[in-house]
Amino acid sequence: MGKGEVSWLNGYEVLNIPVTATRDEIRAAYRDLARRWHPDRFMPGPERDWANERMADINAAYRLCLNGLRDARISAANDDEALRRVQALIDDGKYQSARQLLMGMGTRCAEWNYLFGWVLLNQSDTQKALIYLSVATHQNPNSVKYARALKEAQQRGSVNRLTALFGRRR
Repeated sequence: MGKGEVSWLNGYEVLNIPVTATRDEIRAAYRDLARRWHPDRFMPGPERDWANERMADINAAYRLCLNGLRDARISAANDDEALRRVQALIDDGKYQSARQLLMGMGTRCAEWNYLFGWVLLNQSDTQKALIYLSVATHQNPNSVKYARALKEAQQRGSVNRLTALFGRRR
């Protein structure tokens, strides 16, 4: 790219680190590359010019990756707050409002899947609720809350199938 024009994902490529890298891993990768490509290590001329461009990319990548970590922490905190608001809406029986808030979120963590499944279950959409509650239980198999919700959805689904079956025979 040159001259410090690095995209967010390309920042990780420039530093040769995974997107899941920690702050310490980002810093270590930056330091290694900065030592290797610092323009002062090159004689004046085309090599130094190229090293200047390379260093600009490395600096931009470092800033982007660190900003990405900060943004991820902010996003996670915002998501946690939004999930608490969704739980409050569910507790108040405001399932449609809870569903709309969930649909506007970018996260799809276990708690999101659980809450969305719970909303669907309370809106009598048992089959879809089973899917989301199964995903939540798969994402966090140690959660008793998720397992209970999945079991309740399975029981409601069985009752709905039996009701449908016996309702047809009359």
